[in-house]
Amino acid sequence: MNISKRKFASASLVFGLALIANDAAARLSYDVGTTEDGDNFIVVAGRFDADDDLSVFRSKVLSNHALSVSFDSGGGNVYKAMEFGRLIRSLGLNTVAVRDLVCASACSLSFLGGINRFAEPGSIGVHKSSFDDTRGMNVEDAVAAIQVQTADVISYMTEMGVDPSLLQLALKYDSNDIRYLSSSEMTQFRVTTMSLQEVQDFEAESSSNEPPVANANKTLAPSKKPSLPQIPVARNGLIQDDQGSVSLKASRDIRSRTIATFANGSGLEIVGRNGDWYQVLIGDKAGYLRRTSVWVREFDENKYGKQYIEIATYKNFETARSFVQNSKTPLAIHLTSDALFAVTVRGVYGKNIYS
Repeated sequence: MNISKRKFASASLVFGLALIANDAAARLSYDVGTTEDGDNFIVVAGRFDADDDLSVFRSKVLSNHALSVSFDSGGGNVYKAMEFGRLIRSLGLNTVAVRDLVCASACSLSFLGGINRFAEPGSIGVHKSSFDDTRGMNVEDAVAAIQVQTADVISYMTEMGVDPSLLQLALKYDSNDIRYLSSSEMTQFRVTTMSLQEVQDFEAESSSNEPPVANANKTLAPSKKPSLPQIPVARNGLIQDDQGSVSLKASRDIRSRTIATFANGSGLEIVGRNGDWYQVLIGDKAGYLRRTSVWVREFDENKYGKQYIEIATYKNFETARSFVQNSKTPLAIHLTSDALFAVTVRGVYGKNIYS
């Protein structure tokens, strides 16, 4: 299974649905894999049981810096599956479904927890719940239990940003049957956050716009034949914001829910990058921070609390070097994490330089 081909923006994902599943046999297990790009993912296999200890999964994610989750599961306990989905969301993970693996029944509810979700057409199966938990009840109690569970699922789907009318489609198929969703249906019901075509377009654009190799924010001495090392991977850092503190967000949107607020100097782990945002872990909290609020240990030559005075930015080294050589002011060239060449006044300065 090539998970890396299912990536978009920084990872990947998808979904599936039903209320109770009966066909998954084994208890949950977690296998760690790595994409061709070096990103870790976890494949969750087996049946969801009410007594599953999800702290094992959480530990796997944190210790392996996983960015995305895929499933090989026929379902299980609906409430445990929703608990799993909420854990996925709190950890800021993406979810992905491929036809080579099984994602059916309650497993689909866990998929909904992904921040980003992608599924191959026909990879998500939905059907009517068998409601095994109602066995032994009288008709009145069974109907009440079904209504409560259905309401809980609808509430969960709404919380995850999925159109709950998907449930109407699922209810048309008996528990011994299965209905696999098309790509257009996944888009219609907001099961996925990106269509197959969008993912293919993203991959094509990424492969045709490979950034030049570089070493992020390292000062480069001008030379006739510069040899640029690789940009280091951002792994660890500290909060550094002009306001003195920053809000950890639930998604890559400044208007999204604030998980917690952290002061400058708070240590963090960087587990992913998506545009202008870093996906980070701060203690037991997971969420998103703007890149401008994060000082990265691997980038800034251990000059925390300082800043450069930027003069200009260029796309190629030769132009930047020419600018520096023709200037009477002592300047330096830095290679940024975006593979651009930033020209700055030589040296670093404190935060109150604008006066």
